[in-house]
Amino acid sequence: MNHGTVLATALILCAAAYFWLGMRLLASRRETGTIPIGLIFVLISLWVLGGAIELLSTTYAAFLVGRTGHFIGTASLPVVAYICFREYTGARTAPYLSVLLSIIPVVSIALAATNPSHGFMWQGPLTNAAGEFLTRPESWGVWFKSVHAPYSYLMVGVALMTLLIHSSAVAPVHRRGLVLLATTCIVPLLATLAYDLGIGPNTISYVPLVFALMLPVFAWLMLAEKIVAFVPLAYETVFQNMQDPVVVVDEEQRIIGMNRSAEKLLNISEVNAFRTPLESVFGVGSTCVFDVLESGSPQNMITETGRYLHVQVSAIKSSAGSSRDGQVLMFRDVSDVEAAQSEVRQSEKLLRTLVDHSVNGIVRLRWETAIDGSKYLRCIFANAAASRFLDMSTEALLVRDASSIVRLASSGMGDDAVQRLLQKFQHALQTGAGVDTEVRQGSGATSRWLRMICEPVGDDIALTLIDVTDSKAKQRQMESIASSDPLTGVLNRRGFEQAAAKCLSESADDANGALLFIDLNDFKLINDRCGHGVGDQLLTIAAKRLQKSLRSCDIIGRPGGDEFVALVPDVSKYMANKLAARLATSFEEPYMIGNETLKCSASIGLAHYPDNANTLTGLLREADQAMYRAKARSRDESELGVTSMLEKAI
Repeated sequence: MNHGTVLATALILCAAAYFWLGMRLLASRRETGTIPIGLIFVLISLWVLGGAIELLSTTYAAFLVGRTGHFIGTASLPVVAYICFREYTGARTAPYLSVLLSIIPVVSIALAATNPSHGFMWQGPLTNAAGEFLTRPESWGVWFKSVHAPYSYLMVGVALMTLLIHSSAVAPVHRRGLVLLATTCIVPLLATLAYDLGIGPNTISYVPLVFALMLPVFAWLMLAEKIVAFVPLAYETVFQNMQDPVVVVDEEQRIIGMNRSAEKLLNISEVNAFRTPLESVFGVGSTCVFDVLESGSPQNMITETGRYLHVQVSAIKSSAGSSRDGQVLMFRDVSDVEAAQSEVRQSEKLLRTLVDHSVNGIVRLRWETAIDGSKYLRCIFANAAASRFLDMSTEALLVRDASSIVRLASSGMGDDAVQRLLQKFQHALQTGAGVDTEVRQGSGATSRWLRMICEPVGDDIALTLIDVTDSKAKQRQMESIASSDPLTGVLNRRGFEQAAAKCLSESADDANGALLFIDLNDFKLINDRCGHGVGDQLLTIAAKRLQKSLRSCDIIGRPGGDEFVALVPDVSKYMANKLAARLATSFEEPYMIGNETLKCSASIGLAHYPDNANTLTGLLREADQAMYRAKARSRDESELGVTSMLEKAI
């Protein structure tokens, strides 16, 4: 196997590798440069394969096939490289322009394939004295010298210049890939130029060999550097696609650049606005723009359509060798933000009005640092209602701490209760919990009940005071209705049991007292004969006699019907007997109801505590049994004295 065959085999393998790389890129998902670079590799594979065919050719027909593959690469690569490099700098080539740029390469390929008929691409002789085919002819044809070669080198030069000139408009992070791509193109370009100028052997096309040697470099760029895996976005593209209008002016405040958003804002194209004084575009009424340029401080302006624009300026410095400077004006549409802020301001104003006119007292407390470094809560806000509740001006409240405000709110309570309230408040602050309690504020006729709600609001503490005096009174009234007998005004069964049980539980261990159980003997007969109206009046008079005969501290109840009970606490047996006798005498007196004079004596059972029982249930049981004994005695005897109507528990 001679060296030509070895080189041809190597070129065929390299052509296959280039073809594989190209097809892989063409078949991959669309990224920047994938299609044109994939097409470049396919064209290189045809160029390299053409070189291999030239080396293996034994006939002119086979050699012509190789030469055609050679010219497919040389004619098409410059145009494809131009399209590729434009795409890498953020520009797209229109389809019609790609078609126009491909006309000359297509003609060159066609002329190369049919060169024996006209010789426009190269002239004979086709072989040397040894009979070897000449890959570089002794004389190029008129089309090659006048059109093909100038056009190809022009396209390659324009492509490289496009890549290098616009590299400064690409983000620095992407420039490395572009520089590597441009550098790898220079080596094949120089080899092609040397070949066309007649440097080197003319029996072998060594440009395919250069591509074969460059294969590892191109593979490294594709697989390791992944130059098609990033998106090199040009700054110009970013500038033009910004939603915020941007206007660039020189040191004389003349427009030297603007993006599409600025064109829409000012209703003028960048071409027509170029070198136009800023004043003539914005108008003298837009003083805000010139104030921003003068002061450098951002401001807001209102357009004729009522939109709010936030205007800010930044200076741009030219290179060190130039004294020409400029400024960049950026306009941001903040109409929605302004509307939202206006709504918030209105809401805050409404909220302040509601708070100031609220019937509830509202106090805001904030943590402050004392001179000794300790933390305490100080009032930073108090509305009119809080001032009225605490009987202190708003200004005076603003210097108060939390504990003094709590003391003011609970001024109608005892010291022990206030101290417990402060401890509860302090515990809530430490745990981050809230406080919801009722306090009494003031004394006498001006006293009131306040519901005090304390809860965290952000880093502050909100204290709300709600006047619940009326609701407390209604609550007491409802409790009174629930525990009172509506006819006589004394306690009903439930109310008596609650009050009496509480009284007994709070009594001292050595306390004495008594419980009276009273039953009106002839009430049923009077009620049936005279009617329920008279019976109700009789019960009312009986309750008043009971209240008059006993003390104000004694607890009186009507369990039902014609029965009454009375708990007489803190009395000796002697005093209890005396009170019971006086009560029996009171019930012996006649009842004057209308025109009726009625007699209705009472049977009374008396139980002492703790002698007879020390619980309410036990006392009621003993007194009830004693009452029934007295009642039985009244049925057996017609003439009974007062003492006979009273029976003591055994």
